[in-house]
Amino acid sequence: MAKRKLADYDSPWKEALDVYFESFLELCFPWIHADIDWSRGYESLDTDLREVTRDAETGNRLADKLVKVWLHDGEEVVVLIHIEIQSQYQQKFPKRIYIYNHRLFDKNDIETISLVVLGDNDPNWRPTSFGYSRWRFNTSTEYPMVKLLDFQSRWDELERSKNPFAVVIMAHLSTLDTFGKDQQRFQSKLSLVRGLYERGYNRNEILELFRLIQWMMVFPRELEADFKQEFTRILEERRMPFYTDFEIDGMVKASRESVATAIETRFETVPPQVSARLGEIEDVNVLKQLLKDAITTASLQEFQIKLNEVQIPELD
Repeated sequence: MAKRKLADYDSPWKEALDVYFESFLELCFPWIHADIDWSRGYESLDTDLREVTRDAETGNRLADKLVKVWLHDGEEVVVLIHIEIQSQYQQKFPKRIYIYNHRLFDKNDIETISLVVLGDNDPNWRPTSFGYSRWRFNTSTEYPMVKLLDFQSRWDELERSKNPFAVVIMAHLSTLDTFGKDQQRFQSKLSLVRGLYERGYNRNEILELFRLIQWMMVFPRELEADFKQEFTRILEERRMPFYTDFEIDGMVKASRESVATAIETRFETVPPQVSARLGEIEDVNVLKQLLKDAITTASLQEFQIKLNEVQIPELD
């Protein structure tokens, strides 16, 4: 029996924040969403985030997101979103927020607001500050925090919501709740997918959310065929088209080739172990993130570290 792997949370959360940033703030931090002038759009500053976190003791976390927004009064504000999922990072997490916030303010000289989303399964872990004091010196950082577990009591509200980020949170909570319970996860996943069609989303929205659900809610391969059969039945009931297996296989192959081409262009070679590892990855979203990594990482060694961190679903 192969060792069960933890679900990949960080990568789909990063993707979800990239695609649904405004929807995320509207659902999780509505008072902040109301203060932003969305007609001016927003600007991703993830390159700045990588620069200030590369050598941080607490380490870089894939799901952290840095965005510049404009308020209704014209003021520029930088929003730094921290996503913390697994309990082994609890000890250093508040310190990381303090470090990143101060480094970014020093770099950009713009108000930098840290927001925290806690997606772990410990209901008692709720850090909201970090600081220290001695000899009448005092320094501290306080930050607003959302605990995803609190949405469990708001499940009916999430089901009724038209906000696409409600689906992301439901998928996350369902994944937490069904760890080690493959049949229960199977049914929860089907329920979420049916809900996509009942919410009135268009085809592209359904496809994006479906990918995020697939990315989070993995189960053993022997259940994939059953899920695919049930999913096909849902599509037939709804009379809605979707990508065929052939189209999906083609997208995966093209995505792998794009990553390999980027690596070869930047570093003049694609090591055999990199090619072999890429050949094991079948998720288009994961490959899309790896393409970004191949373009932006400083060295081939750094890319290989990121590549080896990708979790490949295995049989139980």
